[in-house]
Amino acid sequence: MKARDEETGHVMSDQLLRDESITTFFAGHETTARVMSFAWYSLATNPHVRDRLHEELDRVLGDAPPTVEALRQLPYTLQIVKEVMRLSPPAPFYARDAAKDCQLGGFDVAKGTTIMLSPYYTHRHPDFWDKPDEFNPDRWTKEAESARHSYAYHPFSAGQRICIGNNFALLEGHLLLALLARRFRVDLKPGYEAVWQMHGTLRLRDGLPAVISARS
Repeated sequence: MKARDEETGHVMSDQLLRDESITTFFAGHETTARVMSFAWYSLATNPHVRDRLHEELDRVLGDAPPTVEALRQLPYTLQIVKEVMRLSPPAPFYARDAAKDCQLGGFDVAKGTTIMLSPYYTHRHPDFWDKPDEFNPDRWTKEAESARHSYAYHPFSAGQRICIGNNFALLEGHLLLALLARRFRVDLKPGYEAVWQMHGTLRLRDGLPAVISARS
């Protein structure tokens, strides 16, 4: 509220302050909560990944809670967060306006045309991903990331208008997964089958019925 534009010295208007607050709440909290829900689903349906996660957390953390410094020693935990956001991006669509006249897929696109982009579908495109429907955190080693097309993965959008919360969201998800998965195991209720819905954000219909147990 006290911030001033470095060039003009102006403060934000009441409307802009309101819009920024709503954006922080919507983009910074609901989306991270959904990523965590999708992470529990992914771990419960891929027990070999969960076992490897628990091994890393037990080896690095022991009985201690994670710190930001300790996260550097938990690369597989972060790889899981990134893979969750590949298959289940909480924002499955976003809009961009064409900056100039161009052609896309044989279609003429005039400057100013609003175009819907979809991380949900790009993240499953076989030109970019081997076995795209398979949950595989090893896609996120440094070597694999550096070899991939820079626009194959865009859960936070891309370019100059990339989400301002990009790095914070990854840090938050990394820390939360380490904190909770160190202490708890989540199993789906017998017979549960996920039904995915898109309503602005990606969600699981009727939530995620699960059994939470403490890890010894």
